[in-house]
Amino acid sequence: MSICLAAGCSPKDSPSGEVAEAPEETATQVPVEEAGEHDLQLRPHHILDIISTHGQGIVMEPSDYGHAQHIVAEQIHSNPDLKVKLVVGSDDICTGCKHLMADGKCDDVLAQLTPSPSKQAYNDVLDCRLLDLLEIRIDSIMTVREYLEIVNKQVPGIEKMCTHPKEDEGERLAGLTEGLIKLEIREKV
Repeated sequence: MSICLAAGCSPKDSPSGEVAEAPEETATQVPVEEAGEHDLQLRPHHILDIISTHGQGIVMEPSDYGHAQHIVAEQIHSNPDLKVKLVVGSDDICTGCKHLMADGKCDDVLAQLTPSPSKQAYNDVLDCRLLDLLEIRIDSIMTVREYLEIVNKQVPGIEKMCTHPKEDEGERLAGLTEGLIKLEIREKV
């Protein structure tokens, strides 16, 4: 059985199309490591977004949405040995976002797609698919570096899954590759 499928995500669910409802907590969502101390709680795809943007040489600035992506990005760039809990749901980047509701769900949509799916459902499926690919359990705790070392083994390839709608897959791969090189996870060839 796959790691996230028990959480309600189906391999038929595509981040670019119809998506399943947000995963419910189940007994199968046992982290690889026991729950413990961690510095950040992050969605797996948020880390990849940060690394790809860093690799493209883009400096993250505060967003009109009010989220903390620029703050978390700086923390990751300056210390990839931070311990992170990998979650499927709202995370430390969502903090302060105008779309984060009181129940911890996002009320935003992906307006670039027609019909426009909710970002919550889209991202939940994306993160489950990433965790399944990487063979990491929901709520696992590891350093950002350890996570990126696992990701690096799937580059190239993982960019096909984590390229956002209307984003160029080649640019995503180039950004991710260069970001991994900048953080000394990947060797320059």
